[in-house]
Amino acid sequence: TVMSAFVTIQQVRDAILDRTPDDNSIENDLFFSDEEIVNAMKQTAAAYNAMAPRGVDYMDYRSMPAGESTFLDGVLCKLYKMANNKLARNVMTWQTGNTTVELEKTRMESFKTLAQMYDQTFRDSAKERKMEINRSLAWGYF
Repeated sequence: TVMSAFVTIQQVRDAILDRTPDDNSIENDLFFSDEEIVNAMKQTAAAYNAMAPRGVDYMDYRSMPAGESTFLDGVLCKLYKMANNKLARNVMTWQTGNTTVELEKTRMESFKTLAQMYDQTFRDSAKERKMEINRSLAWGYF
């Protein structure tokens, strides 16, 4: 397959291993809907556009470059935050005999860690990208 120049729903699914129901043994379905992925893409573009320096390198969610990890990391961060929010609404303790399991709580901790990791890499690389573009606008590329 030919890789798109822009971040696509399929590239996000490939990166997060949410390609088919077989990838999700607990849900037996896709974990994220296409609508949720598009929403995460919109949130990522909005977060990027809100970063200083504002007005430099305006990004539309439909044209986020796929050739670097910046925007994919941002989308994954937003998806893991969404997943954490979804699970938080359904926290349930399962108990059988002397064993207690809080499946959602464990998954929430994992999703929180992943969201933080992807958020940091997104913010760091987005800031560097914006600063590089800002410098090039002032002095040209070097």
